[in-house]
Amino acid sequence: MSTFTRTLRHAPFFEALGGMEEGDPEWPAASAGLVVLRLVDAWLLEGAHVAAPDSWGVQTVREAIVAVRTQPTVRSILESIVDAISAEPAPTPHIALVAPRLMAYGRALDFEGRWRLAGDVYRTIVEYADPAHEPDVAIDANMRLGYCLRMLGDLDDAARAYSAAGRIAAVSGDLVKVLRAQIADAKIALARGNLPRAEQILDRTLERARESKLTEVQGFALLDRSAVAHTRGDYERAAEFAHQALGVLSSPIERDRALGDLAASFMNLGVRSAARDAFLILAATAQEQYARWVAMNNLLYLEAIERCEPRFEQYRRELADVALPASLEAEYFLHVGEGYRRFGHVEASRTALERAIEVATAHSFNHIVFRAEEELRALKAAPSEAFDIPRVAPATPSASVRAIADAVSEMRQLAGVS
Repeated sequence: MSTFTRTLRHAPFFEALGGMEEGDPEWPAASAGLVVLRLVDAWLLEGAHVAAPDSWGVQTVREAIVAVRTQPTVRSILESIVDAISAEPAPTPHIALVAPRLMAYGRALDFEGRWRLAGDVYRTIVEYADPAHEPDVAIDANMRLGYCLRMLGDLDDAARAYSAAGRIAAVSGDLVKVLRAQIADAKIALARGNLPRAEQILDRTLERARESKLTEVQGFALLDRSAVAHTRGDYERAAEFAHQALGVLSSPIERDRALGDLAASFMNLGVRSAARDAFLILAATAQEQYARWVAMNNLLYLEAIERCEPRFEQYRRELADVALPASLEAEYFLHVGEGYRRFGHVEASRTALERAIEVATAHSFNHIVFRAEEELRALKAAPSEAFDIPRVAPATPSASVRAIADAVSEMRQLAGVS
């Protein structure tokens, strides 16, 4: 059973629905997800009879699922969950019978950046899974729960979820998952700013993965090694780590992350053409919605630097009506304000920067508050002059960075992205 507690089961779904009108296009999917999870609870806690195919409860849940018309993948997953529990004749229902389907539902939600809802799905699996009998189920659900909590900024609970995954993996003798949990521990250290600890964990994990010839785990460790180097400001080394990771990873999601890390390193090195190549690939092909949003937000920033207003406006409009996560929303308004400043739109710039400060202050994103306030001061002091943001921009990239940039350019051509 889980070490986590809650006062209301599936509170994130109730909160999401409480913030919507019934005519909201997201309402049917959230409502269907909630009733499916509550049916799973009843099936596990009260017995198989509550999910009999002809029961009123199952029929009501199926009606809610049918109403999900704009998200066919989610509808299909929810239908499969109900099919599994209503067809199961066993007198004692078990989470393992529906865990893969619930994991798929959680993944569908976190692909869309719905981390509170996804986390609730994973937490449900964690609460019912018996680590002694379903170690893989318990490990995987804890790892995904940790990811969602980390994305939401709840580092303490994320650390507990990762720690639980690592303990279960160690008891079950699963080295790959032990190392994955260690890498997750390094992510927490990085998020808390403890770079020496993050490096120590990753270097040790990388060495062990190489000794055991665990190529994919090496890729994961290299990815986070890149993130640590990037945080230190060593962008060339960060690019090299990310490129190495891209060469060994097979997971499309993790490859997207490696490419995103490469793009960020290019941008900080001033190799903007290579950064644009990488972000364009991600904006068009990334598996996760969040990765596509990040790519478009960075393309918005690049077009502002390059003074290309038509493309800047294209990305601004694409993101304007999206319900972005708070950190990305604050950064989006900062980039819009910076861009409008460069294009001479003083009032629009001021409005965007004030909104960036408002969002960032509410969530303690102090670095964004600082940048937006600095931009506002420059705007007030010299509203008619463009304000250049300081950036690392060497005149010529090193040979190793140039070779990586050429490889990314070739990737873009092969992907047919323009």
